[in-house]
Amino acid sequence: MTAPLSVAPRHPGPARGRRLGRGALAAALVLLLGGAWLLWDNLRLDVSSYEVAVADAPDGEVLRIAHVSDLHASEDPGFQDAIVRKVEARGVDLVALTGDLVDRSTRDLAPVLELAARLQTIAPTYFVLGNHEADSPLRQELLVGLAEAGVVILRDEATQLQVKGRTVTVAGLDDPRVASADGRTPEEPGAVLDRLDLASSASDGTEAAARGPVVLLAHRPELLAQYAGRGADVVLSGHAHGGQVRLPLLGPLFAPHQGLFPELTEGTHEADGTTMVISRGLGNGIGAVRVNDPRELVILDLVQEADAG
Repeated sequence: MTAPLSVAPRHPGPARGRRLGRGALAAALVLLLGGAWLLWDNLRLDVSSYEVAVADAPDGEVLRIAHVSDLHASEDPGFQDAIVRKVEARGVDLVALTGDLVDRSTRDLAPVLELAARLQTIAPTYFVLGNHEADSPLRQELLVGLAEAGVVILRDEATQLQVKGRTVTVAGLDDPRVASADGRTPEEPGAVLDRLDLASSASDGTEAAARGPVVLLAHRPELLAQYAGRGADVVLSGHAHGGQVRLPLLGPLFAPHQGLFPELTEGTHEADGTTMVISRGLGNGIGAVRVNDPRELVILDLVQEADAG
């Protein structure tokens, strides 16, 4: 019998080996650059400026608001210093904290209370509860600490302050989760606002003509239809985290209570004479990583309708 032929194993030639090496190097470089970009994207802080025209802003003056939302108890002192510096540099007239200042898992309130106290020294500061405060075992301790720092806490109520010689009405709503966490049936935001009667008078009985612009703090943006047309000129909301992942062409990927490809995640939106301004937020919450969705501090200018442009 003829012995079977043996075939020597084929080895990649030098050229193929070089190609494989270059491919591996390119892949490693892409991963390295992608990781560096993702780290930078998650650490940076955007400041977004918006202007909204209202009928009752101080004549010839700008009413400037710093909108601080969804911090989720970030404990990085450098990041908190950056927030304070940027708010202070803008010369704001009031600060709005629109919920989720802490995370439901937060156990140390000292950093957020210190931040709130520092913001309060810059301008009058107002706070509403978000869904994470609703489920936090430290909710009451947080509220006491904020009040001691001079922060005004608004729980389904409205108040007034004087800014540049003009009355400004600030209203605030509890997040619906607060009632649920307390074993109560949540009241629809529209019903609360109807009871506050912002369209005709302020909470202290001030006539509509003297109430000035009305700013509503309400954590959830997906309830815009409930807020609109009930006397608020502007609604400040957060909660959506900008969609967490923002895809080219497709936009935001997911937001709580809106699901996939949500519509209300950032910027300004109008409905029935009310303008909503949504912050992408300053923390990550349950989503560990943001993608193409930097943390955001919103600076809002309210101007006279005739002065807009």
